[in-house]
Amino acid sequence: MDITKLALIFGMSLLIYCAFLFLGFFLKNKNLKAQNIKKDE
Repeated sequence: MDITKLALIFGMSLLIYCAFLFLGFFLKNKNLKAQNIKKDE
């Protein structure tokens, strides 16, 4: 395997990992807000 291919795959996986991490954090905050609203009712 070429070093460029390896670097590309590593970069893509890192980008996907960061995207999922951000989405998970964002959705977690959204869920916490929704739960708080439900508890107040």
